[in-house]
Amino acid sequence: MIELDDVGDFRDEHGRLYIQCRADSLNPFFIDVTTSKIEAMWRSQPFSVDLDVYKLPVTIISAVKDYLKFKLKSVSPRILATTGTALSFLQKRWDDSWADFSYLSLGDLFSITLASTRKGGDFRALYKFSAQNGLAGADEVYALELETIRIGKNASKKIILEWHETRGALTSSEIEVVRRAMVVEPPDEQISDATSRLFAWIAFETLKRPIQLIEMLSDALWSPDPTAIDQQFFLRIPKAKKQRDQVSELWPITEQLALAIKNYSAIPLVRELQEKRKTLLVTVRELRRPRLGPRLRLWSLKLGLVSPRTEKLLVLTPYRIRHSGATQMAAQGASRDEIQYVLEHNSVTSADWYIDCLASEFCPLLEQANKKLGGLFSELNGIFFNGQFGFRGSGTPILIPVVQHPALVGECSKKGTCGQHPFFSCYNGCRYFIAWRDADHQKSLSFLEAELARWDSAEGGKERSKIHKDLERVYQAVKDVVIRIKNGE
Repeated sequence: MIELDDVGDFRDEHGRLYIQCRADSLNPFFIDVTTSKIEAMWRSQPFSVDLDVYKLPVTIISAVKDYLKFKLKSVSPRILATTGTALSFLQKRWDDSWADFSYLSLGDLFSITLASTRKGGDFRALYKFSAQNGLAGADEVYALELETIRIGKNASKKIILEWHETRGALTSSEIEVVRRAMVVEPPDEQISDATSRLFAWIAFETLKRPIQLIEMLSDALWSPDPTAIDQQFFLRIPKAKKQRDQVSELWPITEQLALAIKNYSAIPLVRELQEKRKTLLVTVRELRRPRLGPRLRLWSLKLGLVSPRTEKLLVLTPYRIRHSGATQMAAQGASRDEIQYVLEHNSVTSADWYIDCLASEFCPLLEQANKKLGGLFSELNGIFFNGQFGFRGSGTPILIPVVQHPALVGECSKKGTCGQHPFFSCYNGCRYFIAWRDADHQKSLSFLEAELARWDSAEGGKERSKIHKDLERVYQAVKDVVIRIKNGE
């Protein structure tokens, strides 16, 4: 007789271990998982796997057995056959020097996953389970990266192994190329180009969906006090998707963008089209709904905007703008609630990807992957440092907070008092910080390395507290400063 024991496992009178499989919820049955050979019948057909026959490390085989014990509670015994096939597949690609999953680089994991549609998918599921349960050295950040892979016949390794040049988040240098183009009104600019330029600008400042910007009414620009010296400006932006039944919301924009919108609306033909179509952004062609997404891409190509990273024409889409903004928010420490609020996701879990992939814990992954992928990620660190570069001036000096050997590294250009920490916050995203080109920023790195080591010791090594994460983020920002000064900025 099979019964539950004191720890919640199913065992018989001989002590053998069983899993209750509920693949058929009306007729649950037991599967013996005591040994490395697991067998079961399903739909009158036998399925089995013998884990002892695979030449893989013991830690991997142990993780596979735990995985099967977990999965067999809800899926059919067919998983025994597919797991066996996946293990044969993994065995052929396993290097003898690998003691467990921790020995595999991100590139190794991608190569295995992409080598076969079905078997790669099975391997990914095993790796994800192992990472979530702390088994066989699997890494949760790597597991999150594997989750982004779209496995199929048309899957491209290039899309995965590179920060994709046409679909991935824009790097800081690419954003700067677009910014310079969108904030300048060229002479004799056509209305279609002016609309695309403003569409890009508004998208960067608000991170809203294309349909939301297309449906903005002609009077969307609003200021609470038009007579104030320091005016504030907002755009009334409608909701989209599941939030369509909610009222439009005011989102802040810069004074520079507000002035550009006013100039745009002052063009006689634009004003006429706005009155006719009741929308802020208009096109000359008679369209029920203007296709501003494709027009944005054409605008970028027409201007010949070139990516400093790829040295190819930049592919600019509303999705990339939105994705880039959310990526920067995550990198600068925004919570998933904050990202959800700005992107207006219906669920907070939709924002998790940005947090998981580009929060401070992902920085070591970028660095490790960068070594294997030829420096493709090197510019991503630019999203951490948001200050300026210059030489010694009259601003409030910023020094490394080491009493014994203080060293000046820059200055604050903000007028008045600042409530932020005069070192950590300066490097970590403050736009008022001027990093001196002739300062020894390597000393900042050494100081932060010592602090990280101290907190590692205090927290038991690899545990990640908020303090540890903040230090890592500042460390990446300082590295960015060093790289950019070296590159001549």
